[in-house]
Amino acid sequence: MSSFCVFGMTALVARAIAEEEIGWTVPGENFSRPRQISREERAALVDKRAAELFEKRAVRQISPAFDAPQFAHEWLDIARRSTRVRGGCVMVRGPKINAKGAPVISKITGLPVTTWLPYPTEARHA
Repeated sequence: MSSFCVFGMTALVARAIAEEEIGWTVPGENFSRPRQISREERAALVDKRAAELFEKRAVRQISPAFDAPQFAHEWLDIARRSTRVRGGCVMVRGPKINAKGAPVISKITGLPVTTWLPYPTEARHA
């Protein structure tokens, strides 16, 4: 079972999200029909949106799932050398805990709910 991954935000992920959000048309003036934009205009809009997303968007899973923490650490090291990474940390699958410290139980299956939790030895590898 793959139970380790990296959460954070990279410049590449932010750019991919921005490209998905930005279309090829912009609203026209005074409620007129939308107008097509050029590649240069779109590239400028995507660059601006990607910078905003990189700085402000919540962290998300940016790596595939791994079987061991050392693979996640290696992936994070390579990502930091090849692109900008914000908030990169290794996470592990574990039981979701409620405010009282008890595991959350699924109402449908009756089993504990699992979620991504910070890997305990993360401080040693930072």
